[in-house]
Amino acid sequence: MNISFILTLILIAGCGWLIFSLLLSSLRYRRSVSTDMKESSLPEDFGPRLTSVRLRYVRWAFALLVLAALGAHAYWGLFSIGPLGENPDFAGLKDRRDQRNRRAVESTLRGWIYDRHHDGRKTLAKYRYLNGKIIRDYPLGPASAHLIGYSTLVRGDAQLERAVAVPEPVKDDRSWWQKLAAFSKEESRPPVGKDLILTIDYDLQREAWEQLRDKRGAVVFLDPQTGEILALASSPSFDPAHVEIQERWAEMHEDMKKQPLLNRALSEYYLPGSTLKAVTASAAIEARLENLTFTCKSSGWIPPGSGRPIRDDEGEAHGTINLTEAFTRSCNQYFAQLGVEVERQRMGEAAERFGLKVFTNPIDSIGSGRQFDLWNTGNRVLSSVLAPLNSTFVSGRGATRYDLALESIGQGYVQLTPLQMALVAAGVANENGLVMRPTIELGREPLLLSQAMSRETAVRMRGLMASVVERGTASGTFGRMIRGRMTAGGKTGTAQKQVNVIDPKTNKPVVIRNSRGRESIKKEFRIDSWFIGFAPADHPRIAFAVVVEGGGYGSRTSAPIAGNLLLKAQSLGLLNPRNEIKSLRPQSGKR
Repeated sequence: MNISFILTLILIAGCGWLIFSLLLSSLRYRRSVSTDMKESSLPEDFGPRLTSVRLRYVRWAFALLVLAALGAHAYWGLFSIGPLGENPDFAGLKDRRDQRNRRAVESTLRGWIYDRHHDGRKTLAKYRYLNGKIIRDYPLGPASAHLIGYSTLVRGDAQLERAVAVPEPVKDDRSWWQKLAAFSKEESRPPVGKDLILTIDYDLQREAWEQLRDKRGAVVFLDPQTGEILALASSPSFDPAHVEIQERWAEMHEDMKKQPLLNRALSEYYLPGSTLKAVTASAAIEARLENLTFTCKSSGWIPPGSGRPIRDDEGEAHGTINLTEAFTRSCNQYFAQLGVEVERQRMGEAAERFGLKVFTNPIDSIGSGRQFDLWNTGNRVLSSVLAPLNSTFVSGRGATRYDLALESIGQGYVQLTPLQMALVAAGVANENGLVMRPTIELGREPLLLSQAMSRETAVRMRGLMASVVERGTASGTFGRMIRGRMTAGGKTGTAQKQVNVIDPKTNKPVVIRNSRGRESIKKEFRIDSWFIGFAPADHPRIAFAVVVEGGGYGSRTSAPIAGNLLLKAQSLGLLNPRNEIKSLRPQSGKR
């Protein structure tokens, strides 16, 4: 039996009996007191003898009611915030019986988040009723956590959940009688957040997560003609349902090796490796230097004024080769020399046309902030929560020829996010050589970011990237996966990045001391695997970027992931031709 319910019954019954007794006593003993009664005629025990027995009962009843009221308050004030308050049955009882709680929940309801098909069976964030409570549910769980985010009472909200929150209340200037008249009408209901229909494909997003499971990396798939994001996944991830659990939240924050809360697609810098040769090649073609040939030796090539050679993997010597062969075989020496020939200014301009932020000095590129104006959206909250780190390229006087040579092959000072590399692939895949602003909201008109290259250069670049798949570094596993099913273009990449060594026991960076006793964090080199590309090769419908930390060669790790995702996209009809998009002509070659 519920204690609070019993105390409430006692209080109600007691109050009723008390009122009835007082009224009855007033009617029964209502009479005039004799004015000539002398004090001497009163007995000594006047008080006890003449006091009504009924009034004494009333006194005790009143005391009992006070105790009942205090008991009810003590129950709700003490027990309900203790262990009992954590009981699911008790929480359900409060939500069902206390209308104030239900009203509070209803007044903070957010909109639902749908995928591009607006199918209620494949929502990305919704509500469901469980054990008498309305709870926020994330059907894809970790697969979309970095994109959708979470909404909890303790942690607040994050990512797209902020974009579907209840809007801030506006000042109500209605008179009191207008408010009273509207109280019982439809408009008096609590406001709810607006539904959000994304460009994301539910099944492709889930498959992207499955391909990355147990790895550290990111996947970005988008439509190069419109900028619509089809899938954006990061791994390791987290379950939004565990965010409110303090132990799980602490584990997520303290895991320095996996960093499950980090959105690697938007908020992690990588060296792009040979995938950046797509930018170098386009810059050379635009500068009419595509016919240059260079000799590549096993001893490597030494940039003027450096004394340090740049070699190919395992000392491979490609001999005297041209742009097509160098791109197909991913020759480091060729593109290092090509980048120096293109020169700093034109390399910087090419990087800027793809959306990178160009700096004069390396020190200025550190902590360069985020791109809050990148997305094609009218929602300022969405633009803020999905703002990626600025991808950077150094091409001023602060960079030597050696630095420029390294950046031309995706090493050195260059820093990019997976989203930015997907935009590089999209610039090549776009039929007019345009980079469209990425969008996550379905139905928005395509919006230009910049013109990365001319239409003619884009055709030439697509041919170069197709040759990589047909007979180059991606012709192995990836080429066999798609052969006979579709055509594609791509560029593999392998990047060596220096990272902190994490102690598996303490889950913290390893600290070492030098001979002078100075402390520093121990470093190691990690080989990251890259693959960017598009499909189909002739009229691309999808552009992509895949990166796997510590994955080794791009052709062995990232390319197979991209192949599986392209096959999935094909089965979902995402590679099918669709209505021609209105041609977009840029006003300027820059943002």
